Amino acid sequence: MLKQILGEFLKVEGVSAAVVVGRDGFVIESAISGKIDIDALGAMASTGMGTSEAMGNELGKGNLDQMLVELEKGPIILSPLSSDELIAIVADSTANVGRIRYELKKNKERLIAAL
Repeated sequence: MLKQILGEFLKVEGVSAAVVVGRDGFVIESAISGKIDIDALGAMASTGMGTSEAMGNELGKGNLDQMLVELEKGPIILSPLSSDELIAIVADSTANVGRIRYELKKNKERLIAAL
């Protein structure tokens, strides 16, 4: 079920990967199109999420809901699913970030239930 839900993200124009990662950096499940090193993505997503959560806590800004990394060739969106898992969505520069964020919000409970 989890792989099926992740595959739905690939239907959004410009999305090339949707990966569920444990807080330890190991990939739990993924749906990808193209060539992406998902193990490296998992490790970096976990580290980036942890650092951003620590910054939010230190500054008294509360819990991290979503993190958008805007890069020259497209965005990466990270979001916690639980205390143990997160999702990373990789897209190219043609992607509509608002649509990706909408799909993530719409499917977040389904993802959590599938874990």
